[in-house]
Amino acid sequence: MIPLISFIEPANIDEGKFLNPMIQNTQNELSLHIDIAVGDMGYISSEQKMKLRKQSHTAVLTRVRENMHPPEEYIDYGCPECPEGNPLSWDGYNPETEMHHYITPIDNPACTSCWLYGNCSQEYYLSPSTDEHHFGIIPLHTKVSQRLLQEIRPQVERGFENDKNKLYLNRYFVNSLKLARIIGYLSDACQILLLFANMKTNTKSKSKRAMKRLHTQMSFDF
Repeated sequence: MIPLISFIEPANIDEGKFLNPMIQNTQNELSLHIDIAVGDMGYISSEQKMKLRKQSHTAVLTRVRENMHPPEEYIDYGCPECPEGNPLSWDGYNPETEMHHYITPIDNPACTSCWLYGNCSQEYYLSPSTDEHHFGIIPLHTKVSQRLLQEIRPQVERGFENDKNKLYLNRYFVNSLKLARIIGYLSDACQILLLFANMKTNTKSKSKRAMKRLHTQMSFDF
């Protein structure tokens, strides 16, 4: 895990409001466009998701609360259905028209035997504004969305814990925001140095020595 942009703020401040500045700073200062941001429940604001979708063309994926259901007409499968009630397949999002394109599944036997087969358009368009949580740039019901949330996001969470243990950050308690920012930015620098150390070494012993030296540099006598 490589830190790109960091904001170190008091714990009582809504972390969600920093997502847009982080994405903008990454694009402006590093010339990197963030296509997908997979966040925790702190970034669940629908207004923020819509703003990033429209202004930055960035998909923000989060889990939803148990009581946050898709619109009633899509509640069975979480996605649009044909007139006969068969779920349609997502075929992509068009940022110019700001519409999702849904089509009938390829070689679906239910379609070929349907009495509407000859008169069915076999496609459907849906605006993300219908529900930014379920139908953002990458709809929540899609396999790619579920894989990002179920497999990638947990790796990020584990990465945070590993970083704390690796850099001994769990040993520090500071009540100074300025000092917390210094430690936070130093830990980011250590993460990058660790990456280069791992790239340069082929043995665990060398890597451990590199981490020990970094821990020594991170140790402060308060």
